[in-house]
Amino acid sequence: MADTSYRIVHREDDSFAVEIVRVGALPQTAAGFATEAAAKGWIAQDERLRSAADPFGTPAGRRRGY
Repeated sequence: MADTSYRIVHREDDSFAVEIVRVGALPQTAAGFATEAAAKGWIAQDERLRSAADPFGTPAGRRRGY
């Protein structure tokens, strides 16, 4: 999604985390992934779920309640 960016971080304890930055929201971190592949899988799932929640790609801040 264009309004969301992800960055995988290799932590000191050899685990991985995903830093999530969304327009209009505070940055978040999803931690505790054993491998980089697991973190990438989580990102793919998050992108699918966000797309399914808003199939038309309407920016959350501009939704109209008709």
